[in-house]
Amino acid sequence: MPDGSDAMVVLDAWANGSHPGSDARTVFAERISEVGHVSVSFSDDEPSRLQLDLPDLSLQCVAQPSTDGAREHLGLRVESIRPTQGTPDGTKLLTITAREPVVTAANGVASDTFRLLDWRTATQRAAKSEALFATLKLVESLERAEKQRAQTQRTRFDGAREFWRCRNCRALWRPDTHERCPSCGREFTQADWRQPEVGKVEFSVPSGESINLTADAAVLVEPEDEPNFVGRVSRIDHGRHTVEVITRTFEHAGSEGTITPSFNKALYQAKRSVLASIATRDFGVGLLSQLLVAPDSVVAPHYEELAPEDAGWLTEGMVSNAPQNRAVALLSELTAGETVFIQGPPGTGKTTVIVEAIKRRLARNPDERILMTSHSNLAVDNALERLAGTAGLRAVRVARAERVHPAVERFRCDDEDDPRLLEANCYFATCATAATSAITDMNFDIVILDEANKARSDEALPALRLGSALALVGDHKQLPPVEDDALYGIVEIDPGLEDLVNRSLFEQCWDGGLPESARCLLTIQHRMHPDISRYVSDASYEGQLDDAPEVKAYDYVTRKPFPVALHFVDTEGMRGGRERRGPGGALRNEAEVRVAAQVVRLLDERCPRELTMAVIAMYAEQVERLRQALGRRKFKRSVKIDTVDSFEGREEDIVVISLVRSNERGRIGFLRVPNRLNVAISRAKRLVACIGDSATLRSGEESMYGQLVEHARSSGGWLPALELVQPPARRRGGGGRVEPGEGEEQGDAARRRRRRRRRGRRGGQRPEIAAGAEQPVTDGPAEPGRPQQGEGGARRRRRRRRRRGRGQGQGQGQGQIQPSQPQMQTGDGDTPPQPVVLPGEVISGAVVSQPAPPSSMESAASE
Repeated sequence: MPDGSDAMVVLDAWANGSHPGSDARTVFAERISEVGHVSVSFSDDEPSRLQLDLPDLSLQCVAQPSTDGAREHLGLRVESIRPTQGTPDGTKLLTITAREPVVTAANGVASDTFRLLDWRTATQRAAKSEALFATLKLVESLERAEKQRAQTQRTRFDGAREFWRCRNCRALWRPDTHERCPSCGREFTQADWRQPEVGKVEFSVPSGESINLTADAAVLVEPEDEPNFVGRVSRIDHGRHTVEVITRTFEHAGSEGTITPSFNKALYQAKRSVLASIATRDFGVGLLSQLLVAPDSVVAPHYEELAPEDAGWLTEGMVSNAPQNRAVALLSELTAGETVFIQGPPGTGKTTVIVEAIKRRLARNPDERILMTSHSNLAVDNALERLAGTAGLRAVRVARAERVHPAVERFRCDDEDDPRLLEANCYFATCATAATSAITDMNFDIVILDEANKARSDEALPALRLGSALALVGDHKQLPPVEDDALYGIVEIDPGLEDLVNRSLFEQCWDGGLPESARCLLTIQHRMHPDISRYVSDASYEGQLDDAPEVKAYDYVTRKPFPVALHFVDTEGMRGGRERRGPGGALRNEAEVRVAAQVVRLLDERCPRELTMAVIAMYAEQVERLRQALGRRKFKRSVKIDTVDSFEGREEDIVVISLVRSNERGRIGFLRVPNRLNVAISRAKRLVACIGDSATLRSGEESMYGQLVEHARSSGGWLPALELVQPPARRRGGGGRVEPGEGEEQGDAARRRRRRRRRGRRGGQRPEIAAGAEQPVTDGPAEPGRPQQGEGGARRRRRRRRRRGRGQGQGQGQGQIQPSQPQMQTGDGDTPPQPVVLPGEVISGAVVSQPAPPSSMESAASE
């Protein structure tokens, strides 16, 4: 500032007022050195002007290159100075607006967006945020863990069985067993054999080696005699020692090779880059700074209520409600610089709201660019499938072939030169793909993050960075971000990162002071029977959920023993009901497998055939046991079996849940987190049956599981598992199956007569001991409770068992059920009674064969 200029006059007056007798330039330099926040922005239609705001002074400046040529230095020429009251909180802020980058990191990368800065340089110029540095620490820890895991989890295979994809119907088939497609009947040609499209490969792992891979992990397959290809682990069978990989390749899998978890270096680079930009308060990431550091400063959109004539936009006979209409209006009116959060509990239609809002935005502006993203491919494909056919939609699904559902395959694009990338107005990609693909450098008018409750901060930020306006849709009362062994290890080393690992960005913002104007809760559910939704609402949503008219009209789907919609089948006190650990510590519960098989059989027989059914287990090992047990049986309908994580976002009419945990110490692991139970139960529309040990579950978490048991009791849905697995009684003289409690008097009498005949009882004589025994036969019954002379311990035990058998048979009256022990099948007197098993179960090395027709199955179970 030249002496005598207007700016210098103002500066002298300002300096004399605060520091009389001091040099104005010296005071000004001291004030500038206190500036801690730097914000850089770029404009194509404004000169390179800067504004410096001190608590009591505002300066308008023009940027000039540094005289010493250092890239990290900047010269300022002051054009005007005016006194000011400063910012309300006294913050000293330097705001720069420039036509081109005038400040870059000395060891960073200069770009027209000024987004790539070296972290070490950026931290010297930014306010140190605890959340920001914790997120960076998590990223660095994850990167190290991924590198180590890729080295230690390498798995060798010595055989491969390929499943090829039909070029006509896209179904999978095995070339060693079929000559025609089993789905569409297409005959395979020589072209199919020369260059098959491999859709799935089942690899055999040598029996002496362990399988260290994890399900749903991205892997690199490296055959010894074929080209490498990538895929995703879909299933691991420790019993058969196989690994199933979903892929799409036109190369053979080979006979030997290795499978290694793939490591996405570009993704971690993108995470560090966005955190560096937030640290320097880059203009392009202002919204992300609000979310990560100050969610209470989020700006919500201004919207108008939907007109009454627009209230009937829902399809399938449903009518929209006020919360849905508000959510649609918020998403439709979202503009640059604004953010909105929408919480959608189960069945409230959050995906429907997203689809409707996208339709309205495209109808208003067909050239708008929208990015629809999520942590999972399933959520992205679901939204795209529902939008397909929308007028004016030019959609692109950015993903590799093996990640895309066949229903939306025609939208797929993974080629950077594909012209559709420039012509599209709606892009669909996962968070990781959006941050590391051909669309990474694009700018979008709005980014919508679906299932935001499952995306940690470091996962969500790189994708959200691409949007001028942001919408996060999810429900933090459902499943949290996915955890694995690497994350567990990181938390053990640094417990301070536990909150970042266990909580999503959505939850952090929702609980971190997010303004009410920027949040919307959907409260009308369209899925669950009122009996089910009542528990879900009370247990997870403080009673805020209401039922839509169509679900209030639901009736009950079957009769006793499942007469209502919410059931708890209690395995407490059941023989063999404790949990067991398999290879690698995987948990299973064989008793719950038997009970689940019986529950599925009864529901399959008695429920209307058009209703769908699923079985959900809380542990992957239990899923494998259920698939083995139920796979040997025939049902009227298809029964889906999977983990609770795999079922999020899906729904079925009937759901059977195996909770697995049963031990004396009341340890229930991650079942203590209410989100998993909430998701599992809320998958059901008409009926849900939870199978578990109430004593163990209530010891582990009384408030949650106690409430579940009491809800079931109050509605008449609680029943002991022993009522289902005991052998059914038979009518006298045959006549087929009898319901529990019917005809037990006749059945007991018949069993007593058969027992007496087997033991050779005639008149007042005691039954003779089996051949080979040395006990003489005497007249008259032995005195109860007193051993005979010369009896050995084994004979006394056999005698006591026979007396117990006679006492049980005579003590059962009509309609009574043993409360603590299941009924046993009694042998010839010399062998202990054996527990009743279902057909096909393996008990002590003996396999009970499975008859084909259902009637034969019932007959075998009652013999």
